[in-house]
Amino acid sequence: MALDPIHAFYCRQDYLTLAQSCKVKSGGICARCGGVFDIAELRPHHKIELTLDNIDDVNIALNPANIEVLCHDCHNATHARFGNAVGAKRVYLVYGAPQAGKSTYVQSVASRNDIVVDLDRIHGAICVCGQYDKPDATKRVAFNIRDYLLDEIRTATPRRRWQDAYIIGTYPDRIDRDRIVREYPDGVITLVHIDTPKAECIKRAYENITRAAVRDVVIGWIENYFARFTA
Repeated sequence: MALDPIHAFYCRQDYLTLAQSCKVKSGGICARCGGVFDIAELRPHHKIELTLDNIDDVNIALNPANIEVLCHDCHNATHARFGNAVGAKRVYLVYGAPQAGKSTYVQSVASRNDIVVDLDRIHGAICVCGQYDKPDATKRVAFNIRDYLLDEIRTATPRRRWQDAYIIGTYPDRIDRDRIVREYPDGVITLVHIDTPKAECIKRAYENITRAAVRDVVIGWIENYFARFTA
């Protein structure tokens, strides 16, 4: 399933650069409540909501004057005006190749009240190994924690206080993605494909990973993803 235009926009480098610039210029101050926050805690928000009709209008989509920087609580309250009230939970399956930018995308759109299920981060939280080192001794525990979180998302009721959920993974096989979709009622889960080309993923591996042995392993994961991927 192709990434819809609005989700695709939030992955674009020109938007990510603008969003970061707006957060830095804010000085960490929320435009609504006036509170002071760490830059990473803030979210850029389009005053004129992005739609399929205006997504290509740079005067709306990429206009700094149309972007205000909000804290998580104010951002959530703002989006509640557009029908995304607390209790109307949504689930996003964010998939793509290693180094495609899945986590970067989620960081740009998720709020502090959302659940993020990322096996890489779970594994990193339970052992002292590096980002790409996944010992067999701890894999089972990491998978069990991930499965617990997935069960929490599948069985959630509106009374659960978390808002939306983002499930991050490679999921190259369509059969696996379809299986996950079937686990939810119609319309609850949205597939978000971070469709970064293989050459760009490999380029990022060279830029982001200094140790050659680790980089070779990650490039192998990238090659395997594109060999298995089914749209």
